[in-house]
Amino acid sequence: MSYRIAPWISRVVLVFALTVLALISRKFISSPVDAAAASDMTLGSPLAITNMRASFGAFPLGCALFVAVCLFTSSLRKTGLVFVALIVGTALAVRVFGVVADGTFAESLRVLIAETVLLGLSLAAYVGERLASASSASLRV
Repeated sequence: MSYRIAPWISRVVLVFALTVLALISRKFISSPVDAAAASDMTLGSPLAITNMRASFGAFPLGCALFVAVCLFTSSLRKTGLVFVALIVGTALAVRVFGVVADGTFAESLRVLIAETVLLGLSLAAYVGERLASASSASLRV
């Protein structure tokens, strides 16, 4: 029974990750000055604005597009979940390092929680997919 629901849970997790990455991208591409100001950063030149768009906007957009491909290609669903776990896990690890090094726990708490939840969901969905694959393979034997 659970092997039937696992693909749907994985799809929901991938849609969630896709949405988060797309929203991050949109924020930095459409309003880079405002996005920077939300973290008390200033962009002092047109080149800085372009670089903010290209770095903080384009990379999450590329990740969102890859997640979309994995979402709509069933053979890549597990790959998408691993990709999300790697991207979010890396961001979380670096954020935790920054929190410890810079003393920004209170300011980072909301994002720490969101990244931890998304990491946990992607790992749980991946495990569910693996177990479902193993179950369906044993049923075929």
